[in-house]
Amino acid sequence: MCGIIIYQIYTNMKKPITLLLCLTFTLTAWSQTVDGIVNKYFESIGGVEKWKTVKTARMNGTVPTPQGEFAFEMLRKAPNLYIISLEVMGQKMIPTAYDGVTAWSLIPFTGDTIPQKLSEEQAASVIQQAEFEDFFIDYAKKGEVTYEGTADVDGVKCYVLKVVRDKGTDKEAIYVYHFDSETYIPIMVKQTMKSGQMAGQELSVYYSDYQDAGDGMLMPYTIDTRMGGQSVQAIKFTKIEVNVDISDDVFKYKGI
Repeated sequence: MCGIIIYQIYTNMKKPITLLLCLTFTLTAWSQTVDGIVNKYFESIGGVEKWKTVKTARMNGTVPTPQGEFAFEMLRKAPNLYIISLEVMGQKMIPTAYDGVTAWSLIPFTGDTIPQKLSEEQAASVIQQAEFEDFFIDYAKKGEVTYEGTADVDGVKCYVLKVVRDKGTDKEAIYVYHFDSETYIPIMVKQTMKSGQMAGQELSVYYSDYQDAGDGMLMPYTIDTRMGGQSVQAIKFTKIEVNVDISDDVFKYKGI
């Protein structure tokens, strides 16, 4: 309606003025849609101000492996410290870790008894995972976000936001978030791998079983990663604690 009214008022003026006004209206509406979804998302999970105060997280759960289901612990600390550890057949294994400088792992079953630096490709993925702060906090400073309309995810109508990180660089990454249209909670994120053995493959990460992790802040307790419609890894958290005391030394690379 606003676009039509503007056109009628300026119908006797030059076209460029009319087009400029219509374009301004369209961009404003688009921006409000993204902001509206993001604002409601934070309202649903406890409030953005609460989430800004979270600086650490200890997450315990189980993960399936070819050898069976194993318990794991994930520790995270702002701004980008990250480590996952589990015990397999009496030995401590650290699949991935990042101390803010070096991405590393400790896999004793390969014969390595000391931590090893990850390859450049592996490190890039871990460094991205290590970002502690929710992307949508001050999202405009972190990447490009656009509203892509609606889509159906397993019978649930969702609002779709497309996120582009490091646009135009060799690190460019695109994520497509699907927010439940009723709760505004993300239930699935799609990503197309751009390099490595999985280049061109689309991963879909499903989030469910949202629970209170403390002070009304909701987090998904089940994360299921699928490829080609088949689950490739489904982790389940049994306990999540936020703002617990975690030393920086826990994350430090101590290899050669």
